[in-house]
Amino acid sequence: MEKRLNLTFEAALLLALFALLGLSLVASPVPPRNEVLISGWLLADEDRMDDAVLVVELEGRDCLFAELFDNGQFFFRLPVGTKATLLFIKPGHLPKEVVVDTHNAMITPKAQRENRKVRFEVVLEEESKRPGRRYEGPVGSIHFVRGTGTMKVKHDLRVVADDRSPANSMSGSTAHAREQ
Repeated sequence: MEKRLNLTFEAALLLALFALLGLSLVASPVPPRNEVLISGWLLADEDRMDDAVLVVELEGRDCLFAELFDNGQFFFRLPVGTKATLLFIKPGHLPKEVVVDTHNAMITPKAQRENRKVRFEVVLEEESKRPGRRYEGPVGSIHFVRGTGTMKVKHDLRVVADDRSPANSMSGSTAHAREQ
């Protein structure tokens, strides 16, 4: 007696879809061991980010491609053993810099598992909340500890007077006029 498997077209299609889904989960892109996938969200008071810019400067000389979507999500890859400065810019907001140093990111097997993908958020502040001010330097840094590869994050949100600001140049010229 011969057994036949009678599958309807819908059942066969459903089976094929599950097979493709399983294959896509197994074959999801994982960054190679010689690079770190950086991703995250750029946030501001309003939801629109289509006028925002992300600049990724590698070793102070080369710019890398980075995707920044209208919803504020960003992605890019950094080679292991490099240092990059990320500049987040949006009109009407104070620009922010973040430094990422990938030296030691893949130094141990545990570091290789944990540091393949690094995620963080950057929140931009409106210029109107701090007129005539700018951040003193990078607002944050991400680096990896020698020996273990543990990720360390530092924040520095100090602001200083922005000499290029019209508000500060006006007060400076007024003070100079009073001295004369």
